[in-house]
Amino acid sequence: MVQRGFDETAQKADVEKLENRVYKIESAIIQISDTLAAMRKDIYEIKTRYVYRDEFEDALARLSLVEKRVGIKSGK
Repeated sequence: MVQRGFDETAQKADVEKLENRVYKIESAIIQISDTLAAMRKDIYEIKTRYVYRDEFEDALARLSLVEKRVGIKSGK
């Protein structure tokens, strides 16, 4: 009767397979985490150098006004 209960337990090879799968999953999670960290850094860099369209258009309008006052023909 006791032997029947042990027939259903995992074998050492099964445990090793499971440990190997867990190790692979952990490695994949670490790789994903590293990728996300790099993406966060890249997004931060983009945001710090990003100029919004309305700011850009405002700067172009101001530049156009300066060109007119100074007498410079625009390259457009």
